[in-house]
Amino acid sequence: MYLRTVFGMALSMGLVVNAQTVNIHGKVTDGTGKAVANASVTLALLKHTTTTGADGTYSLTFVVDGLRHAPQAQSGDIQMEKGVLRLSVASASPVKIEVFDVAGNLLKRESLENASAGIYNMDLAGKLPGEKLLIVKASIGGEARTFQYFPSENVVGQMKISLENTSSAGARLTKVAATVDTLKVSATGFAAKSVPVATYDATMDVTLDASTDIWGGLKNAPIKSTGCGKELGTIIPKSGTYTIASTGGRGTYIISLPTNYSKDTPYQLVFGNHCLGGSAARVAAADNGDDLSGYYSIKTLADKDNVPGIYVALQGNSDGTWTLPNDSKFWNDVLTLVETNLCVDTTRVFVTGFSFGAMFSYVLSLEYPEKIRAVAVYAPANYNMTQPTNRHIPVAYYQTTGTTDGTCPWINSDAQKTGGKYCLLQHMQDNGCTSTAADIKLATGSTHVVNEFTGCKSGYPVKFSSFVGGHQAVYTDQGTTGNFIEKEAWQFFKQF
Repeated sequence: MYLRTVFGMALSMGLVVNAQTVNIHGKVTDGTGKAVANASVTLALLKHTTTTGADGTYSLTFVVDGLRHAPQAQSGDIQMEKGVLRLSVASASPVKIEVFDVAGNLLKRESLENASAGIYNMDLAGKLPGEKLLIVKASIGGEARTFQYFPSENVVGQMKISLENTSSAGARLTKVAATVDTLKVSATGFAAKSVPVATYDATMDVTLDASTDIWGGLKNAPIKSTGCGKELGTIIPKSGTYTIASTGGRGTYIISLPTNYSKDTPYQLVFGNHCLGGSAARVAAADNGDDLSGYYSIKTLADKDNVPGIYVALQGNSDGTWTLPNDSKFWNDVLTLVETNLCVDTTRVFVTGFSFGAMFSYVLSLEYPEKIRAVAVYAPANYNMTQPTNRHIPVAYYQTTGTTDGTCPWINSDAQKTGGKYCLLQHMQDNGCTSTAADIKLATGSTHVVNEFTGCKSGYPVKFSSFVGGHQAVYTDQGTTGNFIEKEAWQFFKQF
């Protein structure tokens, strides 16, 4: 077990640097080469910030006294992206990496007592054992960060980690002592980027990628709908059953409001879609043990966690089926009505459903991904109803499928790419996950198996749970109590 450096940049402890000039400048552009104005550009260790002009240019030029002492306030910068751990060590410091399972048991520890200043990358892919979620803790000196990591493959045997310095810029240092920093660039509508700094005298042009997370990240501040500030009126005066003039003559829906509804509080909005043979009334009923009631128990669990919300159950055909494309337009009409007349957090609109309701929810996830924050579907299928044109826009997605489900099977047709497997793969692809079909683990015993896929676009996780069972929205692992499906679905929504 070892931590290996390809090269080290020596830091002379006796060197005194006074009145040194920092001169970093450049241009920030988007992927097409267009200038990005008003971008924030920060030197993390020296804590200096500027913004780009209309032409995208920036300049960080200032004088620092005793520069060798400045970075000591922060040992370095620690990041992890797509399984690659990056450590920017500002000055000679101890480095430690620890890996734990979710129960807190230490699985592996690697350390280097005196890592020299430099920029280091550690690719974790294929170097950590196991098939379940792991916790990776990395520290530089007294600073530490913790990350969740799901191994993309099962590695048998001992873990060997190589910590490699990926920069050869030590020879380019000119005006200041051998040290490093991180240039952090962010702008509205773009994914933030951190760029290693090898010298404080450099031209550094930065290209930003368009942000794929239109919601503002996990736990973002709510965005109020146009209905906020309005008193309850004649259209939706209280919880109950209502109708709306919608495409195809469909229009009945049930709405459940918080007990102490406030016109100024933006609430999460949850749609529960019924299955074949089900109804809006069954979905909206108080949680009574029926697998549909209580909005698939999402309302029950949210209330328990003191997360109030607005809940809507649409009524499909009398036999519990849905007809497309009219019913997807019906859903959109109700969404617009609710957001216009009630106070809704437009960044937290969730959709859930089982069987035919899962098929309908899957269709909505393809047709209205800009309006839906996350979808939780139990036993979905991508056939038996008109499928909309997939625009390949990401949406957070959770799915369950029983391995012996004969109604909405895991694989209906490999040739036609139909079945639960292909619903899941479609969202893995649209969400940019690096995990593939080969990474999907199916349950084989009495305990359900969870897959949390890696490399997905920020803000767009994909999660899949399978169990040895049939066409059902309720499953309890042997030796446990309670339905795991409702618990995992609510936790998936709650993370936002």
